[in-house]
Amino acid sequence: MAEATEEGPRAYRRGPRSNWVPLGAAAAAIALLVVAWPLVNALLPGSESVPSGEPVPVGSASGYRATLTFPQEGWYLDTGASQAGLIYRFHRGPVELTLNAVTPVTSPPPTPEELWDGMREIVRAGEASARLGGPEAISTRDGDEGLTGVLESRHQRGAAVVYPSPDGRLAVEMTLAGREATMADLTAVADVVRSVSFVREEA
Repeated sequence: MAEATEEGPRAYRRGPRSNWVPLGAAAAAIALLVVAWPLVNALLPGSESVPSGEPVPVGSASGYRATLTFPQEGWYLDTGASQAGLIYRFHRGPVELTLNAVTPVTSPPPTPEELWDGMREIVRAGEASARLGGPEAISTRDGDEGLTGVLESRHQRGAAVVYPSPDGRLAVEMTLAGREATMADLTAVADVVRSVSFVREEA
C-alpha cells in the first residue's frame, strides 16, 4: 500500500463550518455515483487495457488537469463502471483502484482533513462496513501533498488516498483494495497512488 512520508500527520486549520453544507452535498452526489454505477455496469459491461507509463486524464477544474500514470503493465479500465471526469474503476488481477475526481465549491476550499472526512461518507455508501483509519501525510512524485490511511471492511483491507490540487479547487480521491487481493498483490502496485499529477492548463 502507499507509504506515508516520514512526516507525521499534519495539522490543518479547519475552514468555516459553513463549508460543510455544500461539501456534504458534493459527497452525497459522489456517494450516489458510487452506489448507482455498479448497477449501470451490470447493463453495460466492458473493459479496456490501460497502457503503462502514459498519463491518463482523470479530471480538470479551475485551470488544473489531473492525470494518473500506471507504472505496471496489466491494468484495465472498467468502462461500464466509469464516467469520464467523475469516477473511474481500474483493476489489475484481484486489485481494484477506484478514483473520484472532486471539484469543491466552497470558499475557501476544504482542507485535506475535510476532504478525508468526505471520503469516509463515500466509502460507507459503497459498503456499510467500510471504515477509514486516521490519515497520515503522503506526497505524489511531483511533490503535491495529500493524506493516506488504511481502508478496512468485513471483506477487504487496502488503502485510501486524497490529493488536493495546488489551489484546492480539484481533488483526486482513491481507494486501492480488492476482495480477493492479498497484501502482496497490493504492495506490488502501491506506487500507482503516488503517480497523480496536477498540470496547470494554459488559458
